[in-house]
Amino acid sequence: MEFTWYEFTWAIINFLVILAILYKFFYNPVIKFLDNRSDEIRRNISEAEQARAEAEAVLEEYRNKLAGAKQEAQEIVARATRVGEEARAALLEQSRAEAAALLEKAHQEIQRERDDALKTLRQEVASLAVMAAEKILGRTVTKEDHTKMVDQFLDEVGEVH
Repeated sequence: MEFTWYEFTWAIINFLVILAILYKFFYNPVIKFLDNRSDEIRRNISEAEQARAEAEAVLEEYRNKLAGAKQEAQEIVARATRVGEEARAALLEQSRAEAAALLEKAHQEIQRERDDALKTLRQEVASLAVMAAEKILGRTVTKEDHTKMVDQFLDEVGEVH
């Protein structure tokens, strides 16, 4: 197979077009999803902080009303804080896992599209090679000749790639 700048240029242009399409249709939805998850996490953290503030208010009320209940109120606050932190950590881990899954899915889709494009390109190049062979040979290539040449060409291209 001979290298030509014309084919190389078209391959680069095709790659850039596919890259632009992927950016247009997949990048913004993924970013929007991550922003929504981030807002949800902030909202949950705010709610956890409100819950902690309420627990501290209850603690102060118990201090004023019952000096003997101080220890029990501190345990309630510690428990609420721990639960809030655990919930926050669980939400953060869940959002990270979801983001990683989305990213992996996008990578797989890009790889699949690339493979499909390469397969199509190989078939087109093989057909062009057969047409060129027909012209060079000066006769019509039979279906068996065509299949044999295409298979041979694809084997050679597969070895190069």
